[in-house]
Formats: sequence, structure tokens, C-alpha cells
Amino acid sequence: MIMAKVVEFGKFKIIKASAKEMKQAVGSPGICDMCMKRPETGFYIAVINRWLCPECFEDFKRNRKWYPEDAVVEQRNYIYYGLLLGVIK
Repeated sequence: MIMAKVVEFGKFKIIKASAKEMKQAVGSPGICDMCMKRPETGFYIAVINRWLCPECFEDFKRNRKWYPEDAVVEQRNYIYYGLLLGVIK
């Protein structure tokens, strides 16, 4: 069952996905790219190409600014992972 979904946060392109979905889609073991925890669910942030646990995602939200010059790379990453995770058809 696909549970991955797009999450709204300003202009950022973010996909909430379980560790199991990440493993099935891209072979990721579901380890947070910031703190190395192994949460059941996390957030793929296309602009930085990272999957974060809920706590690190909250830190990201407090400390990030969206830059238009990153939009091309962000869109490319979002489409790639979005297709693999089933949030883009």
C-alpha cells in the first residue's frame, strides 16, 4: 500500500514516506541523513536530496530559506523520487 504523500511547506517540494517505502523505491535503509536515527516515517526534501526523521525535519523547517536558483535541481530530484514513490503518475 502506497502511503507516500506530498507535504506542503512553503515553496519546498517534500514527500513524506515510510522507511519501508524508501527501501522498496530506492534501496535506502531508512536512516535519517542528518542524525542517523531509523524512524518508521520520514521526509524526503528534494532541494537538499535528503530523507530526514521528523525531528530533523522540524529543524529544517525552522532554519531553511528557499532560493529560486535551486529550483531546477529541486524539480529534477522531486520528479525522480516522486515517480519512484508513486506520488507522481
